[in-house]
Amino acid sequence: WNIVDGAFFDCWSPKMVHRPFLVPADWSKYVSFDWGSAKPFSVGWWAVVSDDYTTSEGVTLPRGYLLRYREWYGRKHLTDGTMDVGLKLTAEAVGDGIRERTKEKIRFYVADPAAFKEDGGPSQVERMKLPFARADNSRVARDGHAGGWDQMRSRMIGTRKFDDNGQLGEGTPMIGCFNTCVDSIRTIPALQHDTHNPEDLDSNMEDHAADEWRYMCMARPMTAQKNAAIVHLDPWGRQKRAVNSWKVM
Repeated sequence: WNIVDGAFFDCWSPKMVHRPFLVPADWSKYVSFDWGSAKPFSVGWWAVVSDDYTTSEGVTLPRGYLLRYREWYGRKHLTDGTMDVGLKLTAEAVGDGIRERTKEKIRFYVADPAAFKEDGGPSQVERMKLPFARADNSRVARDGHAGGWDQMRSRMIGTRKFDDNGQLGEGTPMIGCFNTCVDSIRTIPALQHDTHNPEDLDSNMEDHAADEWRYMCMARPMTAQKNAAIVHLDPWGRQKRAVNSWKVM
């Protein structure tokens, strides 16, 4: 993939993409979901690393790391190369597809709030017959409430500490995916800023996987702690606020 100029997630890193491995059975598993019919839907299966874990590639995933180990992206593959077209599956078919792909015990399911709407009949969530909870749909921070994009970017950047020489070290990401999550890898690094609100992304782009990642990040938020200086950067690499450490909830 290529990071394009003006990318909303210019903090996306190759270090976030891993070769598949057998996910330990004792890691807590989650499912996040972004609804789509005419547009693609996105389903992600996530595991939370319970203790520091070193993969066969020698990559250490820190405790609390969010690992997206499976993806189902409901996109129609058109011969003209058009990408942002959904499968138009029924909610029942999507629910069946999620169940067919889920072989492990899932601790928590979180879904797009739009899937809970009732327009004269049962919602998509009701029709899917899966125990989804309504996702926190906050996109940008307001009135002290964390925004989903900020949470997602914070996990991508990870903890960045000043060394003894006052130099800002490279961050250790706290989120990533297997290289089989091809549509996440294809779409998320290419997303752009909203021209009217630089704190948000352009929702006219193919943002379905990004929304679903955001729901998962808000379900497992990172919060600032005190004691050691760590810097959180804004999308342009400037110091946004100084905090002391990150605690994974």
